[in-house]
Amino acid sequence: MPDSFEADFDPVEIFRVPLGNGPEAPQLSLTRARRAATTTARVIDHEGLPRDVHVPGEHALTLYLDRRELVTLMTLGQAPEALVMGYLRTQNLIGALTDLEAVHVDWATNSCAIVTRDPAAHDPAARMARRTVTTGCGQGTMFGDWLADLAPVSTSLTLDVATLDLALGRILALDTIYKLSGSVHGCALLRNEAEAPLLYHVEDVGRHNAVDSISGLMWLDEEIGADKIFYTTGRLTSEMVMKAAQLGVPFLVSRSGLTRMGLMLAERLGITLICRARVGRHLVYSHPQRITRSTP
Repeated sequence: MPDSFEADFDPVEIFRVPLGNGPEAPQLSLTRARRAATTTARVIDHEGLPRDVHVPGEHALTLYLDRRELVTLMTLGQAPEALVMGYLRTQNLIGALTDLEAVHVDWATNSCAIVTRDPAAHDPAARMARRTVTTGCGQGTMFGDWLADLAPVSTSLTLDVATLDLALGRILALDTIYKLSGSVHGCALLRNEAEAPLLYHVEDVGRHNAVDSISGLMWLDEEIGADKIFYTTGRLTSEMVMKAAQLGVPFLVSRSGLTRMGLMLAERLGITLICRARVGRHLVYSHPQRITRSTP
């Protein structure tokens, strides 16, 4: 294995985040264990000449919930703690952030130790007994009966085309890992306001990882989804629609297309799907009454 593929992580830093106000509020112990986004590889180009190119990272991260092995995720490692928290949230394995005592990522062992305040209350066996392998990049997995857990997103908010175009322009202007090396998906969360401010942007080897990371960041920052726009580079499958519904985000935007089941669930769950989205053009597949066009 080339030297350029050796360890690319710094010593673990641990900090504590208050989960509430006042001196008695519980605290969450978190690591900050971000890995380098890319490494380099020597290639031979079409003219037979050697050159160095950027290659996205991909690392196995095994999650242990109260010392019980849970799952292994393949990730860039850009926001591993947020990814873990978002995974626990979207899989309904943890009901509240205050249930967590620690989320510690250790790249020396490619593992994450998740400690809850009451281990007896968080046995994942029953929920994990029912598993669905999804069409996510690298194949995602959903545990439990997702549809039974979801309520439709109900909102009176609208999204103006001018705001959508501004949001797309902000995302396209980002200095992304994809522009540097390709081979990754990205997700972003923006406020549905005139200036479309960007809250989070996460890239990972699969779009399901990126959306879980944003879910974890929203959880930590106590952000709600009702006044947000969610953007992804990947196609809008049933999994992506269900995750948007779980976050309460009414507007799901993709530069790619969708699937039949994704569309069916969007109609049922109250999600406005906007596909093939570029600045100045897009296709609205569901709940189009929420899209407005302001007069110049």
